[in-house]
Amino acid sequence: MPDSPIAPPILTLSDYQRDPLSILPALNDEQGALLLLDKPYGVTSFSMVNRFRHILTKYSGDKWVKVGHGGTLDPLATGLLIIATRKATRSLTQLLGLGKTYWCELRLGITTPSFDLETPIKITGGLEGITSGLVLAAVSNFVGDQLQRPPIFSAVKLRGKPMYKHARKGREIEMAQKNITIHSIVGIEIEIPYVRFRAECSKGTYIRSLASDIGTMLGTGAVLTNLRREKIGDWNIADALTEDKIESLIQPN
Repeated sequence: MPDSPIAPPILTLSDYQRDPLSILPALNDEQGALLLLDKPYGVTSFSMVNRFRHILTKYSGDKWVKVGHGGTLDPLATGLLIIATRKATRSLTQLLGLGKTYWCELRLGITTPSFDLETPIKITGGLEGITSGLVLAAVSNFVGDQLQRPPIFSAVKLRGKPMYKHARKGREIEMAQKNITIHSIVGIEIEIPYVRFRAECSKGTYIRSLASDIGTMLGTGAVLTNLRREKIGDWNIADALTEDKIESLIQPN
């Protein structure tokens, strides 16, 4: 972790470029390491953890290797995911408290139960009279401290189970609001019905909920259609390993 005297190694793209063969030994070391990963679209954060556990068990010969991640990314989101191995997994609680930066795209005039494209779409319309000025005012209104209600399709737990498992069974549960902070929203692009921007926010912020809340404020509904996590604390997606680099860890050239 930054500013920590007992920080585990942090493996980045530059480490891979300098010496690809050093990555697996560092991850497999007893002290473990943190790895910056660019999670691809359509896979869960948990599946990436399992993938690295499989790689390391095969590499080490151990039956099981402790692997975790520093903050869930939705399956339909891409971007920075921090993987921790062995003793370095002790750092994960500190990672969860860091602020994050996302680039996102939302579409006005539709809604879904999950606030993204993972569940069936309902067309709400209501775009008549919606101007760029109105959208800009609505988006800007969400900068600052506020209460936010997480999506019911989320990893928030109820009675020990993630909420999405309750939601998939059709259970209607009122989600409690949580205190979050959106520090800034910049780079706003408006091409109705699409809106794009970059948001810097506190831990616990759901960009899917932000998209839904913007749609509610405008009276049109809105769904998150694209999400990419660009930063966690001071760590940047530009320094992360991509999927092709992961493949080369299994069969290095």
